[in-house]
Amino acid sequence: MLKKVEQADQLKDLASRNPEEASRLNTILDTFMNPGSNIDRKEKLYKKINSLTKLISKNIDTVKRSGTSQFDWLEYHRDNNFVFSIKSRIASTGVIRDYDLNDMNEFYKKHIRLDKLFNSN
Repeated sequence: MLKKVEQADQLKDLASRNPEEASRLNTILDTFMNPGSNIDRKEKLYKKINSLTKLISKNIDTVKRSGTSQFDWLEYHRDNNFVFSIKSRIASTGVIRDYDLNDMNEFYKKHIRLDKLFNSN
């Protein structure tokens, strides 16, 4: 029992020193303790990531077809690669990081605005 208390104290100490690492550890432990709990979250996230990559690809195609130099399709391509790397990291490690979600949210906001701009004409 004393060993469990010491381990809990060490985890609390880790959380206070490095919240990101503690969050990652918590996700891993949750995956092992409750195997089905993280699957639904991942499936929803994968659907969102797939819709984001489709949106970015649509914007890339729109810019390429327009032939204008006002929009940098290479930047959008880098965005798409970054989102794909996040998806790959989540698939390989099983860890969903808050800052990855924030980055994807920013990409979504950016590309939904571009989509509205392109389709307003």
